[in-house]
Amino acid sequence: MAQISYGVSTELDAVNSILMSVGETPVNTLTVQSPEVAIAQKTLRQVCREIQAEGWSYNTENEYPINTDTNNQVKVPNNVLQMDLSIFQHGKDYDVVIRSDNGVKKVYDKKGHTFTFENQDKLYFDMVWMIDFEDLPQTFKDYITIRASRVASNRMVNSQPSAKLLEADEALARASAIEYENRQADH
Repeated sequence: MAQISYGVSTELDAVNSILMSVGETPVNTLTVQSPEVAIAQKTLRQVCREIQAEGWSYNTENEYPINTDTNNQVKVPNNVLQMDLSIFQHGKDYDVVIRSDNGVKKVYDKKGHTFTFENQDKLYFDMVWMIDFEDLPQTFKDYITIRASRVASNRMVNSQPSAKLLEADEALARASAIEYENRQADH
């Protein structure tokens, strides 16, 4: 069976879609020094982060174990968008948020007013991870690309007819993403 090379989009494909939506010429590489490419890529990454922060079946894990360090503290991984203690593992013993402690992101217990979790070797969290664009399900790549195209178009061109068309495309892409979510998450 033949490999289909255009079946899965890349970040370059997404940036080119955004560029074309604002009337710009596509590029062969993301290293091109152009304000339009930079805006397109930044917009894509911003929208990617926003959509993933909603928490979908592909980037959410429940009761994810994390060991405390030698100070009984938990450092937050760099690719975390949301993180909360599992109520099934810890009940209401803690009320945690992510806070910076001398420039290091850590889990802070608002109930105990501390970064330290005494007598805890491991804590269990419900996590929403930031996934690299290349590793996203194709339906979400499409949704993110179309939404980023609409955002970039509004910022760079500000054309009402174009915005209406992109809004309709975005609504259809979101519906496809939700359909994927419903199938994948077994709702």
